[in-house]
Amino acid sequence: MKALNKLLPLILISVTVLAIWFLFVNKPVARKTMSAPSHKLRTEVMEPIAESYQVWVPSYGIIQPKNQSLVIAQVSGQVTAVSERFRDGAFFEKGEVLLKIDDADYQAQLTIAQAELRQAEFTLEDEKARSEMALKDWKKLGNTSQPPSLVAREPQLNSALSVLEASQAKVNQAQLNLNRTKIVAPFAGRVLNLEVNVGQVVNNGTTLGSIYAVDAVEVRLPLKQSDLAHLSLPEAYRDLETQQNAAKIPVKLMAEMANVTHTWEGELVRVEGTIDAQTRQLYVVVVVNDPYKFRSDGTPPLKIGQFVKALIQGHVLDNVVVLPRAAVVSSSYINLIQNNVLQRFQIEPLWVDDSEVIIQHQFKPNTHIAVTPLGDVVSGTAVEIIQSEGTQPVQQNKGAKGKNGRQKPRNKS
Repeated sequence: MKALNKLLPLILISVTVLAIWFLFVNKPVARKTMSAPSHKLRTEVMEPIAESYQVWVPSYGIIQPKNQSLVIAQVSGQVTAVSERFRDGAFFEKGEVLLKIDDADYQAQLTIAQAELRQAEFTLEDEKARSEMALKDWKKLGNTSQPPSLVAREPQLNSALSVLEASQAKVNQAQLNLNRTKIVAPFAGRVLNLEVNVGQVVNNGTTLGSIYAVDAVEVRLPLKQSDLAHLSLPEAYRDLETQQNAAKIPVKLMAEMANVTHTWEGELVRVEGTIDAQTRQLYVVVVVNDPYKFRSDGTPPLKIGQFVKALIQGHVLDNVVVLPRAAVVSSSYINLIQNNVLQRFQIEPLWVDDSEVIIQHQFKPNTHIAVTPLGDVVSGTAVEIIQSEGTQPVQQNKGAKGKNGRQKPRNKS
């Protein structure tokens, strides 16, 4: 029994060593499996085709009258009549009587002034006759020299003449005041607002209303400093009689009314002489001529105070590629595809708007540009060109395109 107890540890150690050796000799072997297929990025592409691009610089503004005036009373009195054409929003023509003020007092003043004028005329004629008689008496006395002024009654004659001139001036003033009792339209226009009505007593200097001309309206448009390089503005110089680049720049004004976007054609006519102190932007002025005429296409007239968006015609960029915004990554590079391999390419945009990015054409043949957002990928990544439903293959166009001649993503199966 004691011998068994002494051999038991040796037996356990031997069994353990044999078990470890067995496991080591018969260790499992990993089975080799086929590697999973790599997934390629899928993208639509477009061919970089050289074309010409018309730049339209965006801006915004509020419609204002080109010529606006306050109607102010120049005489005092009670308003006796207001024309139906002198109501808020009404149109009127040049020379129309818009408002009348009671003219009874001014009629009486004119009558008195005319009577004083006739009396002054009689007095002057009487003095002329007296002067002639005095000269005859002077000659009857045998005098051959020029008579003294007192003898010839020259002071009395000049006094009568002065009275006549003053009387004539009073008649003219009375007639002018009488004419001013009728407020006459100085131009063809529209009423902005009316501030008086029949029965109201007004004084000299009372504002009767506000009117503006309907031949044209204006809108001030701010321009960013970065946009000035794309425009040829009509600058004015002190030592030149005409403006440089005097040709008017076309402008499209757009506004939404009743869920419909309407467009009006205007012209950029001048550049303001100061830069806004708060926004540091330069303002230009656009004029829309005859904005209230009827249009057969249903375009409504412009309204004073209406907010409009503007597109100012700029320069034409030649030999450029027009990219959709989705093709540009981080506003600084695009993804080129050559032989189904992606290559990042740094760009310097010439022009950027809400939907397109314009860059200079500098690409080799058989190069394509990815238009599908791929995220932050590295050069050398394998890609698969896919076909988008409803698109047609892009044909190589060697000519230039306008802004509306956009190409679609290339299709490949």
